[in-house]
Amino acid sequence: MTALTTKMVDERGRLSLGREFAEHLVIVRRVAEGVLQIVMAEAVPARESWLYKNPAALNAVMQGIEDAKQGDLVEGPDVEAGDALLADMED
Repeated sequence: MTALTTKMVDERGRLSLGREFAEHLVIVRRVAEGVLQIVMAEAVPARESWLYKNPAALNAVMQGIEDAKQGDLVEGPDVEAGDALLADMED
């Protein structure tokens, strides 16, 4: 979509993009002198960013989510057997 509109920057350097952009994160990039590019963005917490930098891990997580949606689940660990093993080891 190539809509063209004119906006006025206020005395504090602010520009209102309109309600459709309210509560959204944007990246403002200076492309050239007098030219700005505004791009919609999403933020990822730093402690989670590793996942998006690791395609194999991200694919595994996405596959797991898809499997769960389809009801394709595996049996979890046998907690009682683990407790019994731990009790035997402590004796």
